[in-house]
Amino acid sequence: MTKDDKIRYLRLNQVFHKALTQSISKLQNWDIVSSCFPDYASTREGSTNLSNCQAQVIEFWTEICRREFEEILRERNVKVKLDELDELILEARERLRTLPRDEKGNHAKSTPIDELSSSKLIECNLYSQRLQTMEQLDQRLHKLNRVNRDLDKELQELESSIDSDRKDLSQLYDRYVGQTVNNPLDETLVQGLNDMLLELREEL
Repeated sequence: MTKDDKIRYLRLNQVFHKALTQSISKLQNWDIVSSCFPDYASTREGSTNLSNCQAQVIEFWTEICRREFEEILRERNVKVKLDELDELILEARERLRTLPRDEKGNHAKSTPIDELSSSKLIECNLYSQRLQTMEQLDQRLHKLNRVNRDLDKELQELESSIDSDRKDLSQLYDRYVGQTVNNPLDETLVQGLNDMLLELREEL
């Protein structure tokens, strides 16, 4: 929704300023003000003072009303609520526009938008939001499934690589260690070692 579509908050401000202008117009009427103080207003000094007082009252009253109005808008979060209402109505109109029509061009079993209650409008919006949320969750689930598949594939490849390395190590062990341990000792070599040990003992 564009800024131009959100008109209710703008209209509310326009109504306020129009009402304020109409209220102040009575204070701006010199005849009305002077009639309240006829004797005082009949003198030159009194007329000048009364005119100045009139201008100050108008300025003060305008500022007080404006501040009070803006404070009410802030406290009640009026702008956000009116903008949301504009969005609800626009979405409802869009859904209504896409509904099938009968032979006369009327929407089949549809209720005019201006006859829908605020609760119905909110329900329509919540339904639309739920659909959007479900779609977003489906997308996230699809993404998670894809990530899980990729991780599973990587784990399988890693497991295969580890198994291959284990087999290579096992073959190396059998080739350079296992066979030497399992083969019988050379008797000549053993006898030679024993003779060397005996000679060392005799020298000691």
